Amino acid sequence: MPKHRFFVPPEQFSNGIVRILGEDARQIRVVLRLQPGDEVGVLDGSGKEYHCVLESVRKDETVARVGNWLDLDVEPMVHITVVQSLAKGEKIEQVIQHGTEIGVSRFLLVQTERSVMRLDKERERARMERWRKIAKEAAEQAHRARIPAVDGILSLQEALQRVAGASVLALHPDGAALSLAEWLRSGFPDAGVAVIVGPEGGLTNEEVLLCQEHGATTVSLMPRILRTETAALVAVSQLLVGQYIHLG
Repeated sequence: MPKHRFFVPPEQFSNGIVRILGEDARQIRVVLRLQPGDEVGVLDGSGKEYHCVLESVRKDETVARVGNWLDLDVEPMVHITVVQSLAKGEKIEQVIQHGTEIGVSRFLLVQTERSVMRLDKERERARMERWRKIAKEAAEQAHRARIPAVDGILSLQEALQRVAGASVLALHPDGAALSLAEWLRSGFPDAGVAVIVGPEGGLTNEEVLLCQEHGATTVSLMPRILRTETAALVAVSQLLVGQYIHLG
């Protein structure tokens, strides 16, 4: 398949032609310097990748002819959601970028008691737009078949309602009876897993209790205390390994 890949909304496909717009079109023309006749991979978010040949290249729009397509079988077998508490600096960007690369299906961003980051509505919109762009670019780079959803900013209560039906794990290094590795030894659920990650300073006791009231199991990762962005990625990595051990 082609080296360069772009996610394009399904409505931009029509009669064997796909229109690539906005920043993706600019990247094709200005950054990659692709020309008519060059090949790109185009994904519609359904799990298919289309082999496309560029017909016209402009800074604001690229038109390509759609050729053969391939069903991609690259997504994790079980849906993993990261419920990530807001954290300062670029920590959320790191969680979304690297979490997307390794296979997270969805990110729910939550405001918790100890979250240092506080955003007004205007800044929240700008951050959400940037975080979704990071997920898209990471999915393209990692050859994902789908872009993970990035939703927020929610309360912890709202996030718990959204992951109802999944196996919910709350990372809690101080009071967890089980490690994540021990939890994985009992098997792997087929209905999806949600991992709740606290901010700098962790979840409060009241937040842990709220998680437990919604059916969450508290687990620890290891004897050491991890940064919030590290904890999310370590947890997802362990879940992915456990998934392949139990489900093949």
